Amino acid sequence: MITYNHENYIREAIEGVLMQNIDCDMELIISNDCSTDTTDAVIKEIIQSHPKGSLIKYFFHEQNLGMMPNFIFALKQCSGEYVALCEGDDYWTDENKLQKQIAFLDNNKEYAGCFHNVLVINEMVPDFKPKPWREYDKHDFTQPDTFSKLALFHTCSFAFRQRFLEFPTWFEKVKSGDMALFSIISAKGKLRLIDGIMAVYRKNERGVTSGQKIIDYHQNRIRLMRFFKAHFGVYQTHLNEIIAYHRKEIIKTYKKKVLSIFKIK
Repeated sequence: MITYNHENYIREAIEGVLMQNIDCDMELIISNDCSTDTTDAVIKEIIQSHPKGSLIKYFFHEQNLGMMPNFIFALKQCSGEYVALCEGDDYWTDENKLQKQIAFLDNNKEYAGCFHNVLVINEMVPDFKPKPWREYDKHDFTQPDTFSKLALFHTCSFAFRQRFLEFPTWFEKVKSGDMALFSIISAKGKLRLIDGIMAVYRKNERGVTSGQKIIDYHQNRIRLMRFFKAHFGVYQTHLNEIIAYHRKEIIKTYKKKVLSIFKIK
């Protein structure tokens, strides 16, 4: 669990992990990237007062590392056979989530990881109706499925085999660390969709409202696909198609900006 200025959300995120019913040992790694609000105090209070607070292994960075270095740091602290992800502003809702995923991976060695659907909520949009992250038409997925225009699944749903973790030199340079991780893990084996909605993703649409932010988003996706092309050396045509899609979206956004500036309709 990585966190930064999540004082209003971190308690729910932590409690969603600590409520898990599993038949093996568990630890919760929390890496706080120098939050400037009360996130640190909330975490420390939970560690002291919660019956399972001793399961938390907490790190507070005195200087801000940035999202990707913090993500990598947190992943490197994981020593268990399996790793599951949940950022500090999301939360798990099913107390048997981990057990379901661990049981599946224990019994299906050919799979590198598994995921499930999540409920999307947007507290920034009045009257926003919660909805599932995706509609899926199959249960088994391979690496090409992770090379998608949109993320195949959400970060807070993913559990995978820790031994498949690796950090290419380009990993810290990307903006979408979760998508990069999905593709790296899926290079080692299939991914399985576990039925059910077992977590909540809090969406904040302020992140991609302006034209420039939309352009940055697509540029970052192009950069990621180019890293994939060089690193994996396969699926070149598929990756080129995704790059072409993001280029078209950039051009469309630029045209909208020009029309807006000159008020042309």
